[in-house]
Amino acid sequence: MKVNIILITYNHSEYIRQAVESIIMQKTAHEVEIIIADDASTDDTVKIIQEYSDKSLFSFTFLPQTTNLGFIKNYQRAFGACKGDYIAILEGDDYWTSPFHLDKHVSFLEEHRECTMSYNRHVRYWVDQNRFEVFDWHSDETYKYITAQRQVLENCIGTFSCCVFRGNLIRHLPQNLFDLEFADWLMGIIMGQYGFLAYQKDVTSAYRIHDKGQWSGMSNEAQMKEVIRMIDMYDQFLNHKYTKEFKQHKNRLEIMLNGDKTVKGSVKKITPRFVRNIYRNIFK
Repeated sequence: MKVNIILITYNHSEYIRQAVESIIMQKTAHEVEIIIADDASTDDTVKIIQEYSDKSLFSFTFLPQTTNLGFIKNYQRAFGACKGDYIAILEGDDYWTSPFHLDKHVSFLEEHRECTMSYNRHVRYWVDQNRFEVFDWHSDETYKYITAQRQVLENCIGTFSCCVFRGNLIRHLPQNLFDLEFADWLMGIIMGQYGFLAYQKDVTSAYRIHDKGQWSGMSNEAQMKEVIRMIDMYDQFLNHKYTKEFKQHKNRLEIMLNGDKTVKGSVKKITPRFVRNIYRNIFK
């Protein structure tokens, strides 16, 4: 069985060693090909990765790039290079925390054909505060099924770096998807149309939040306004299949933007965690 790992990078020299080391520490008997999709970094990101490629048992494939494509088009070419049965993603400023991260997801998907993708609970790491957070798990079960409807209402994923997808579904993504601004939220909704998303209890990856991020560098108000704009695009892209859920999601945001402090405090108690954290996980 072949597994692709997409490593998405752009000027990640500060973090890339930890990212690559977290990949090559994976314990698996599967054939692994690492797809390096660097978006024309101007620092030493690619040079550092090349140091590891000569020493690893895994195969490294470097996609050529001389001009900056941007986040979405870089993902498009990375997905296009994958031929594996399963596709895992790691962004260059994140890292995996367990040597069994990859195999746990692949083994689960092999046993649960009703699931289109698998993703794990992860550490959220605020670099400037040196603060770590993991979402609570209120269940005796080791995994949960997530539907597309729930994914619309509450982004239950939070980062691409905790995701493993079935390769055949990624290869059949509509090409006009890559004309949109999207990340794990919309991808989860799309995958949810073909089966369940599997949310794993084990914490096996870390997501860095820092001021150089495309998303986390925006103000809270700007983030919410951007999500409202994207909701309308996503609803149209999905042929209004989830209009009811999108409207609920949008209404929460508009209350948070326009309501007084008392209203905002009340809304906070009833909104899902994706809203409570001001949607910082759609993009970095």
